[in-house]
Formats: sequence, C-alpha cells, structure tokens
Amino acid sequence: VIGAGSAGLSVAAAAAAFGVEVVLIEKGLMGGDCLNYGCVPSKALLAAARAAHTQEAASRFGVHGDKPKVDFAEANDHVRKVIAAIEPHDSQERFEGLGVTVLRETARFTGPDEVLAGAVRIKARRFVIATGSSAFVPPIPGLEDVPYLTNETLFQLRDRPEHLAIIGGGPIGLEMAQAHRRLGSKVTVFEAQKALGKDDPELATMVLDTLRAEGIDILEETAVEKVGRSGAGLAISAKDADGKPVTVEASHLLVATGRAPMVKT
Repeated sequence: VIGAGSAGLSVAAAAAAFGVEVVLIEKGLMGGDCLNYGCVPSKALLAAARAAHTQEAASRFGVHGDKPKVDFAEANDHVRKVIAAIEPHDSQERFEGLGVTVLRETARFTGPDEVLAGAVRIKARRFVIATGSSAFVPPIPGLEDVPYLTNETLFQLRDRPEHLAIIGGGPIGLEMAQAHRRLGSKVTVFEAQKALGKDDPELATMVLDTLRAEGIDILEETAVEKVGRSGAGLAISAKDADGKPVTVEASHLLVATGRAPMVKT
C-alpha cells in the first residue's frame, strides 16, 4: 500500500485483519492530508470560529456581553491538540502492532510487480496506490514570486491575517473564509466562475448569502490575472465578468483552486 492517508490506512488495516502480509509505504506524515492538513485541522479551526461567532451573535437572543477577544495563536493550539488526539489511531506504532510493515520512504515502481522504497525492494501480487492529492497551484503570473498559503501551510499561522485573500470559491476556500472572518480577519474570495458551482444552485445561494451577511466579500466571475507585492502585503489583480479591472490589497493569500493527484515521486 503506497500512501498512509485515510484510504491507505483503511486498506492496510483491513488486509492485515484478514491475515494478508502488508507493507505500507509513506514518505510524509502518517494520517496523510485528512489528519494533518485537511478535514481534522479545518474542522477544528471552524469549531473555534463558531465559538467566537456564537458569543458575538448572542445579543439577538437577549444575551449581552463583550465582543469576544480572539487569540489566534491559542486557536491554532486547539487545532494542534485535536490533531494530537487522533494521531495515535493513525500512527506507525499502531499499524506495526496490527502486523503491518511500515516503511517511511518514497516509493518507486521498478517493474510490474516490484516497488523500491529506499533500499528495500518489495515484490507483491497486488499494489494499492493511495497517494491522495495536493493543492493545485494555477500558473498565475507573479504567484511564484510572492508568499502564498495552501491547505498544507495555512494551519501553521500563529498570527491572525489582517486581510486574507482567497483564490477559489469551492468548499475549501469558503470554509476557510468563514473560519477566518469569524476569528476577526477581513476576507475577500476570488472565484473565476460561480462559487460552489458544483453544488445545488439553491443551496449554494443560501450558503453564499449567509457568508456575505457575515462580512465576507465574494467576487464571483472574477478571474485573477496576476499577483504581486504591495508594501508589506500583496496586490491581487483580476477582471470581472464585464472585463472591468479589480485590484485588492491583502496581507495574506490562500490558494484554494482545487486538488491535483500525487503520483510523482
């Protein structure tokens, strides 16, 4: 099994339970994207954001108090604690206890029935490629010359972004838009087509109306054409559906334009 993310771990555990000899190869972190960069940290951050939003919105129920004081670093600590609580379930030690041979190496096929992992050659009847995906970074001029975030680096932030610009109005971009807006950041989302365009139109409209009501600026049918530096921050240049130029200056930039399969060594 190549890849120790959600799919790879499930396959390895099930096969080992049936008495099959299993080798699990992982070049990065056990638990893969879901545990370390995706589902777990994003939902943990959303939980912190919901707590802040609940307190801030309590006045409509007749419950009054001070506006919540958000410590972004402590919110990040909460994310780390949630990951740490789940890590043992996905750990190398647990899977070795199940009888799985775990190799922390990069895998490379050397033939139809052989994989090389470091200095170890593995021959097998069956191979499961469960290498998942990584953030797709589009070829936007200037992007390679500025600091930008993806889901793999976003959760390392210790200081709250003053203004977070997000390229991509899909699920990842919008959930992180809501989390950071509720934690006190100004947020602008650029979407070249329709935000949540793959989802039910009526439901998508309800979600987008709610997000805009919370103060998130969602620019649909607005394609980013270039990115550059502006003082201590960034300048994102785009054009809307009518060809009108749009420029937004932000302190941080998150690229959330979809996923690309991880099949290269």
